[in-house]
Amino acid sequence: MYGSNSGGYGSGNYGPPPQNPWTSNAPRPPVGNIGERRDPALVLVFTLLTCGIYYWFWLYKVSEETQRFLNEPDTSPGIELLLCLVTCGLYIFYWDYKQAKKIARMQAMVGLPVADNAVLYIVLNLLAVGFINAMIEQGHLNDVWYRAGQGNAYRM
Repeated sequence: MYGSNSGGYGSGNYGPPPQNPWTSNAPRPPVGNIGERRDPALVLVFTLLTCGIYYWFWLYKVSEETQRFLNEPDTSPGIELLLCLVTCGLYIFYWDYKQAKKIARMQAMVGLPVADNAVLYIVLNLLAVGFINAMIEQGHLNDVWYRAGQGNAYRM
């Protein structure tokens, strides 16, 4: 008879419900070192106060942190910084695009909603307000770092 099997079709006994590994007590996926959480507004303020010098420091640190987190060696952060300077900022278009893709993968790794802002970053760079990208990227990275297990306060 329909539904008379214990555990069969229609019995309602399907075993334990699946658990979300990000909200349950299940172990987290393997990730590399977690980066520093920085206040996005202060990233902008320090960039403006130092006439852009802090931005280059920030770019180097973020490149380093994302590579360590993903356990994926990529272009050396020093080389990326040098390419940005030597190309008079043109390399930053590619860097922002690449970072957007990395951040989206990192968000997926820790169970956050994925926000792929690659096109937005290119548009902001074309409009000559690419420094805003740093704020957006840092905000997303802060979420990733927090979700990956580091609930510390902001650092600069």
